[in-house]
Amino acid sequence: MAKLYVGLSGYSYKPWQGEGRFYPASLKQKEFLGYYCEYYPAVEMDGTWYRMPSEAGVQGWIDGSPADFRYTFKAHRNITHIKRLKVECVEDVKFQLKRLEPMEKAGKFASLFFQLPPNFKRNDERLQEFLDGLPQGHSYALEFRNETWFVSEVEEMLRAHGVAWVAWDTDESAGQRRDTGPFLYTRLRRESYSDEQLQGWAAWFQSALDKGKDCYVFFKHEDEGSPWIDADRLLRLFN
Repeated sequence: MAKLYVGLSGYSYKPWQGEGRFYPASLKQKEFLGYYCEYYPAVEMDGTWYRMPSEAGVQGWIDGSPADFRYTFKAHRNITHIKRLKVECVEDVKFQLKRLEPMEKAGKFASLFFQLPPNFKRNDERLQEFLDGLPQGHSYALEFRNETWFVSEVEEMLRAHGVAWVAWDTDESAGQRRDTGPFLYTRLRRESYSDEQLQGWAAWFQSALDKGKDCYVFFKHEDEGSPWIDADRLLRLFN
């Protein structure tokens, strides 16, 4: 049965701790993950954009979470921002996947997602070569942030390779909802959401769940923000 995985973008943020925040003031930072897992079934790991995960770090995430917990990982910046999907970056993808192999074997790996920079405009040839070169047998999602990519031809390229289009919205931009992969991947970036906005997203997720597709939904991680509030509001729509 398809499952809805709602969580936050990251978990290890000290500003989330204290009175009226997510983590109790008495909690040690090494206990954050275990506490987080009591509330959410998945987390988006943004830190892997800055540095490749260490073997010890991956094992710690595996050991520190329940058997049915899921992780998604942001692809390293060498891939998306420095080499910008040029075919040689596939070696970086392979290296990152190798580091995450224990996570996949443990059944906790949900997806590796690629977030393109806002100034990266549509380049079909480069995207096609990149998609063709991706190692098979893994789950991928791709986030476009330049509107030149928002066309049906790009959707079809992702669909042909079984890569999920990362749906998103922000305070400045309306949501991009495209269904191209075997699961949905959504990043909700607004400072806050109205009931109507959350209901609109919930209806989209429910439609996918009815089709047998898992849905991964992550709310923004701003240090001073409170993304768990809207995450909990969305979850209540399904209870």
